[in-house]
Amino acid sequence: MRIHVWNAFASNNSGSYTIVGRFPTEELAARVAAELSQVLEEHERWRGSPGSRHEEPENPSPLRVLTQTYSLTQSEADLADQGELRVWSTGHQVFLHDPWTLTLQDSYEEYLRVRGGKVETRIRHAHGCIVSLFELHGTLPKKTKAETVSAVVEELYADDGPLVTLAPFDVQPAWREGSRPGEPVLTLGAVFQDLDLAPGYTAVEGIARRHGLRVSVRVSEDQSPGDPLAWLRPSHPPLERKLFDVWILEAGFSSKEVARRLTELRRGGYIDGPTVLKWIPDAVLKRLTRARAEQAVKFLREGGANAEPRPAG
Repeated sequence: MRIHVWNAFASNNSGSYTIVGRFPTEELAARVAAELSQVLEEHERWRGSPGSRHEEPENPSPLRVLTQTYSLTQSEADLADQGELRVWSTGHQVFLHDPWTLTLQDSYEEYLRVRGGKVETRIRHAHGCIVSLFELHGTLPKKTKAETVSAVVEELYADDGPLVTLAPFDVQPAWREGSRPGEPVLTLGAVFQDLDLAPGYTAVEGIARRHGLRVSVRVSEDQSPGDPLAWLRPSHPPLERKLFDVWILEAGFSSKEVARRLTELRRGGYIDGPTVLKWIPDAVLKRLTRARAEQAVKFLREGGANAEPRPAG
């Protein structure tokens, strides 16, 4: 008898692509992001129109018009599906992020330069999560600095705050108050999912601005096997409110339904029924506010699970 054994790996061509540009003023960054966002929206509508697959001189795509207007490099990629590409600005920075692409044409980086910016970060074809490091800068009176920083953290971690509603379970946010000259007032690390990057950035910046602080963001791909934010832990200042974990004790009549609901709550990767059964009993959501923990417990119980909130350790 002859036995043959093969060892193979599946091909995966999907990945995210991120470009970060920096501009001399916040106003210019906002204008550039708005202009490019409008072009992408028009391009998506154009692709759905009759004849868009056969671009003619009298019916150029909006992206083609953009490249011609600014004398940018043109390619057949101008006809590609750009429906997942998102553009937004935060402070002096403009962010382009596509969660599912092989590459982005050079014209995007050229456009940022032509409009007066410089490209400071490129993350090409990433398969890991995008780690966002927010640096909050500003001049605060010494007497009120600690109070202001604590207020910012509490807002970020409010029931409707971005660190509660948008941050996934897998990597908990972390932060550190600056104490040395030249350091940011607050450094915050978070790992938002692809579709939550823009709303997450906008929410963090909005809270910072309400307290007189400006935001700069550094992005990187998480390629480490451990916690990418371990260097920021334990977070300081600590939260004033008590936090809670959500425990599942039993899956009930349908582990598949509980897994579906848990996947939604964790804002992370796919979870199946057998995985849920392996976890039980354990904390499946951690460090939530009381209200969010109670909402999650109710949602899981409606799916048949025996779940309960417990004070976070």
